[in-house]
Amino acid sequence: MAFPQQFWRRPPTREGRNEQKKAFASFLNAIAIAMGIAAFVGPYVNPALEQSLSPLERIGLIVGAAALHMGVRAVLWSLEDK
Repeated sequence: MAFPQQFWRRPPTREGRNEQKKAFASFLNAIAIAMGIAAFVGPYVNPALEQSLSPLERIGLIVGAAALHMGVRAVLWSLEDK
């Protein structure tokens, strides 16, 4: 199944470009939230995770979540004004 060529083009309006950026930021934010929940709450919800997630891996998840949140802020800073 092929997508129409307009699907891959940049939206012609400022509002369209801003909506695409906000959707991408929401996607990254959801991944960051999932990483944070997995690091903080995951081992308590599923005790089998406690053995598979070392403290270093949990710290890595927290740092990764914070980095993704900073990336989201960068994407949102690029929104276009009127």
